[in-house]
Amino acid sequence: MTFPFFPTRRRLLATAVLLPAAAWLPVRAAQAGPTEFTFTMGVNTVPGTALIDATAQDLDLWRKHGLKPVVPPPLGGGDRRTWSPEEENHSDVRLYGMGATINYLSKGVDFVIVADLGTRAEWHMWSMADRPVDSRQLKGKRFAVTQLSGTDRLYVDLFLKSLGVSQDDVTLVPTGGVPQNYQALRSGQADIWVTTEHAAILIDREQRLRSVAKISDFVGKDWDPYVIVAKRRTLAERPALVKEAVATVLEAVRHIDQAPRQENVARLMQRFKVDEAVAGKLLSTVSLNPTGKIKLSTIEKMRNHYVDTGVIKHDALPLAAIFDASVVGTIS
Repeated sequence: MTFPFFPTRRRLLATAVLLPAAAWLPVRAAQAGPTEFTFTMGVNTVPGTALIDATAQDLDLWRKHGLKPVVPPPLGGGDRRTWSPEEENHSDVRLYGMGATINYLSKGVDFVIVADLGTRAEWHMWSMADRPVDSRQLKGKRFAVTQLSGTDRLYVDLFLKSLGVSQDDVTLVPTGGVPQNYQALRSGQADIWVTTEHAAILIDREQRLRSVAKISDFVGKDWDPYVIVAKRRTLAERPALVKEAVATVLEAVRHIDQAPRQENVARLMQRFKVDEAVAGKLLSTVSLNPTGKIKLSTIEKMRNHYVDTGVIKHDALPLAAIFDASVVGTIS
């Protein structure tokens, strides 16, 4: 007589041990898709962060880490002349400048630095080459800025302080964006535009700009790196997501650091729709930190600058409130 086969509990367990985990996990867990989260790059024209974003996409690193970044709607409908903390709190994770992060933290934005990307921007005061400006004669000059509370405004103040010029002696012309700043300078509505070297490379294809001064002459090279920031609520409620997002970005950073130069140039050519010569200039502005460790001395230096210039009060933003070391750690 043949008896039907009824597997015992012991046989089922023994079989399960031999199968891959995905084969015996619940169907919903086995078929779960990537975790969605809101993600922005901050300023799209920064070569370092743009290269990171392009590399992560090309190598499919987000999916590898089980994530699906979703870009939220643009702040203020895309017009940056207006600003509010609520608008800045729109992303779970973002790549941003350390200086802008400290500034916005002091104004109530609810995010925190979780890693340091290392790449930084060299800020210049630019004039038109056919209307040169002497850095020793800034009184009465008009400065084009994106918004009155933005990062470029802070750099205007830093230049003025470094050169011994009162803020009351110049006029700020808010335009709402980088192209508008450039146009204000070209049309004669402004005399000076304070922006980064890479922004000038991208927008001034005719090479009509002239550098009046650069910020590293006054503050040194260890200044305003780009960082990974996370919304505090997201870090508290979904720490594993933030850690995977940081791991994804840093894997892209390490790939860039080890990749042949031409591979990185090609990605910048594709991302910015520029020729090889321009892409090479953009790549020369990129320097990355593969460990992601947060440099405390840089945070303290920048925070103290904002205190000295009156942007934030001395006791309004403790150093410990600016960063969270739980993801990658710090260095002094």
